[in-house]
Amino acid sequence: MEDAFVHRKRSSRLAIKESEREEARLVQIRKAEEEEKMGRARRLEARRQREEEERLRREQAREQRRKERETRESRRQTEQE
Repeated sequence: MEDAFVHRKRSSRLAIKESEREEARLVQIRKAEEEEKMGRARRLEARRQREEEERLRREQAREQRRKERETRESRRQTEQE
């Protein structure tokens, strides 16, 4: 009888340890998944920022070319007068 009690107590401790190991494993998996998710979000944000900067650069270059063209046309008109 006492032997069965000791065995049950031991099995319970083993089950608790196994449960704790499983929980730690699941926590580690969730942490890794969260880190991957955050990494994807950071990469996406960085890409969006690069695209926005490139768009602004193209827009500024276009505006600069337009101003230069208007200046040249203005000079031509002034010279023709």
